[in-house]
Amino acid sequence: MLRYIFAILLASFATQIWAEGLPPVEEIALSKAPIDRSDMESIKRGAKLFATTCMSCHTMKYLRYNKIAQEAGITLDKMPINVTSWPYGVTPPDLSLEADVRGVDWIYTYLHSFYKDPARPTGVNNLLVPNTAMPGIVSAWQGDQVLETSKLDFGVINHTIYWYDLVSLKTDGSMKGGQFDDAITDLVNFLAYAAAPYHEEQQHIGWWVLGFLSIFIVLTFLLKKEYWKDVKKRRND
Repeated sequence: MLRYIFAILLASFATQIWAEGLPPVEEIALSKAPIDRSDMESIKRGAKLFATTCMSCHTMKYLRYNKIAQEAGITLDKMPINVTSWPYGVTPPDLSLEADVRGVDWIYTYLHSFYKDPARPTGVNNLLVPNTAMPGIVSAWQGDQVLETSKLDFGVINHTIYWYDLVSLKTDGSMKGGQFDDAITDLVNFLAYAAAPYHEEQQHIGWWVLGFLSIFIVLTFLLKKEYWKDVKKRRND
């Protein structure tokens, strides 16, 4: 009986919290980034997208000698490394290791989570980074999103809430259908590559190393048996 009373009170408490605004951050799940680190064509498309759009504000210093980056136009002379005065006093971070720092799921969700906010100087806000200084560059591709927290089923227990549940698309942007999702996937795929350019090679080498160690363990075991044969023989003598 106490268990049911506790469940009812918990549901009521959760409803009250949600009704007041956004749910606690730790209760909202990130969306899975559908990237493929072995898809080099996707990585190259993402590199070009970074070069033509993101590099107007963000640097990628640690990838400046990478062949794929250079072919896309991501070179040190084109990066805004000498800019000292940024809007709102916020310097955009270098994105060389952003995928390792934040995780690809976080980046993918962040780029999908902009919504209209007239109270902000940029006209947009972000669910993951409230009051972000980043302008609505991706919003022009995706379209205008607005907060829709009132449509959530607040009283459901054990119901996974994703960040996408908090916004809804009202008007389309320049990218139609799944074009926006594909573009963001390519960009996140490239950022994952930038953080670990040799990820695929390391995995291949890792399997060879594991195979070698497995064979080495077997040989070591057989060698140990041969040694112990002599040890036992000497003891018996």
